Amino acid sequence: MKRSLFIFLTAFSICTVIFSGCNGGNGNGGNGGSGVYYTLNVTVDPNGAGAVWLDPEGGTYQKNTEVTLKPAAEEGYEFSGWGGPNKDDVTAKFDRWIIIMDGNKQLVAVFTELKQNQVAAPTASPLGGRVAADNTGITLATTTDGATIYYTVDGAVPTTENAFVYSNDNKPVVPDGGMTLKAFAVKEGMLDSNIRTFVYTTLAVQPIESITHEVSGVSFNMRQAPAGLTFPFGMFDTETTIDYAYWLGETEVTYALWSEVYDWATAEERGEGRYYFQNKGQAGKDYSPEPDQTEPVTIISWRDAIVWCNALTEYYNAVNETNWACAYIDSVGKPIRDSRDANGDVCDDATASSTAKGFRLPASREWELAARYIDGIDWLPYNHASGDLSGPCYPPEQVTTTQIGDYVWYAANSGEQTHPVATKKSNPFGLFDMSGNVYEFCFDRHWKDQSMRVRRGGNIWSQTGGYNLLVSYEDWVEPDSAPAAYGFRFARTD
Repeated sequence: MKRSLFIFLTAFSICTVIFSGCNGGNGNGGNGGSGVYYTLNVTVDPNGAGAVWLDPEGGTYQKNTEVTLKPAAEEGYEFSGWGGPNKDDVTAKFDRWIIIMDGNKQLVAVFTELKQNQVAAPTASPLGGRVAADNTGITLATTTDGATIYYTVDGAVPTTENAFVYSNDNKPVVPDGGMTLKAFAVKEGMLDSNIRTFVYTTLAVQPIESITHEVSGVSFNMRQAPAGLTFPFGMFDTETTIDYAYWLGETEVTYALWSEVYDWATAEERGEGRYYFQNKGQAGKDYSPEPDQTEPVTIISWRDAIVWCNALTEYYNAVNETNWACAYIDSVGKPIRDSRDANGDVCDDATASSTAKGFRLPASREWELAARYIDGIDWLPYNHASGDLSGPCYPPEQVTTTQIGDYVWYAANSGEQTHPVATKKSNPFGLFDMSGNVYEFCFDRHWKDQSMRVRRGGNIWSQTGGYNLLVSYEDWVEPDSAPAAYGFRFARTD
């Protein structure tokens, strides 16, 4: 996890600060640079009106480090903007302010004193910058209970006569190309709030190639990650690169697809090529005699999942006249076709063939790339749920997400039930339910306990404030465990 330091800043009514950078030696390492370091100096106007969080902590950074700025107002004040010589270098990035340390920087965090009996100005989530070009709705809020928010989307100064009235059903929506949003809040018997401005542009998302496959009338879609993408991996944002292209399923494996392959693979007429499973699987969390075929399959183990991937490969070959090799082989190079407990050691010692083109579980880093993806240049921060650019869902004291429910089935909206796949919004990669609904198996052994396997994404019982929904968190699972609300999606490599 990233650490933050709460910096109480010395300030003057009119702030003039002189500083110098340093080359080499002192300061925090960043995410780039060649031994050149620069100084960030932030002051507050007026004195005592607030403070600013800096992440990474400190004030001296390696060249090109991205520093997050988090203003915090004292009681009776509100943050109103940035000043100082380098104010134009501060940009809004989804739920936070950032500055790139490509030189020495001097900023002033400007706070406005609230008048007596004045309504608090609206805040926005996301607060500005680039957003997905999918008619993203902006959430507005004010800390004054009972206040009404008015807004314009064309840069005009809002009044109660010319502006829209904000509600959950009437949110400002960012069109393709962006917009300038202005908003203020009113309440009878109080002074109107100050007007706040939020500027949005839209992401030029790198196209993600998609493909549709079919076996005996059951279709499934996959999306391809291009080769050579570099992204932050894990809760400490370790930079990593995947140098090959790969495909990943748009959804968790549905019961419809699972059962079609299961029935074909376990048929007696397959003879020596017959498959055997420890668990038959079911649709979603609760058993039903008439299951919803679009629910994710659950009550299966990691072992069941890798054997089923081999079965899907062989079934696909039989139907489509392909010759893809099974991904999971035993010590003598034969496809593994048995996930029963008696064959557990063989499953646990499975080799994932590096040349096989068959279906397989994703590697943990493949899963995370697709979960964090925004446009191939920017990536979701470690503490977000997949798809949700509005704000973090971890740690508890920093939860500011307003849109997690648009993408995720979790404790607050699931009703403790799994749901049909793809009933929430997709993330920018085009994948559904990467956070929430059911946990998803990855092939990797867990770094903390080699007898365990990685599970990702959280499920219907996961809560904000905890790790499980995060795009960066690697949880673990025993390879023979088959609880409710555990499932998987598959990958393959050409």
